[in-house]
Amino acid sequence: MKQSLLIFSFLIGNLLFAQDYLLTEKFDPDEYESSDSTSQNNHRFNEGWGLNTNIGEDYELINTWGSNQFSLSYKYHARLFKSLYWNIGLGYMWDNYKFKSRTDMMLHDSIPHSKVKLRVQSATFLSGFRFQSSEDVLTSLYFDVSGYLNIKTLTKYLTWDEVEDMKLKNTTRNLNYVNPFNYGVEARLGFSMISVYSRYRISDLFDKKSGYRELPRLSIGLTFEITDY
Repeated sequence: MKQSLLIFSFLIGNLLFAQDYLLTEKFDPDEYESSDSTSQNNHRFNEGWGLNTNIGEDYELINTWGSNQFSLSYKYHARLFKSLYWNIGLGYMWDNYKFKSRTDMMLHDSIPHSKVKLRVQSATFLSGFRFQSSEDVLTSLYFDVSGYLNIKTLTKYLTWDEVEDMKLKNTTRNLNYVNPFNYGVEARLGFSMISVYSRYRISDLFDKKSGYRELPRLSIGLTFEITDY
């Protein structure tokens, strides 16, 4: 009888021990994954499209709908406090300005053309702060304000004409009257992966010695954001 009780006690003890071990193995991975799931969203890739506008500027200088702005950038977001992040990044920007028909904006000549465009391409460096409503970027509302520095990489002045059913296009590159650096500020308000942005160029686009009229500084548009989440 005593042997039976000892065997029974041994089996019950092992069974209880085995249950405790299995419960530990079952819940530890879940706790690990849940703590890591909100930390893998520090890397952001942004694609933006907007318009260089005449808001608050001389309306006669450019045609807004033909003056586009494109941007691609990468940002790293480091969390400072619960809802505050610091970001730093780099990217590339394309600025297009379509001039209206006026002789004082023909940069190389005073001859009117059918269409005139100025294109400026730049490498971009950005840094700023982001306020985010929750740790999960895919379900959060956020406000982002940054400063940027552009370094000129390519410039083009393009004209289009039509003479006796012939379409003529002329391109002048490497414009020395476009400043090699310009800087400004941008702000974005968004939810999840889409936001609206406003970007304002503080510096002059043209060298003051050129005598050319300064182009509008404000651009507005949309940004699409992809994370590593």
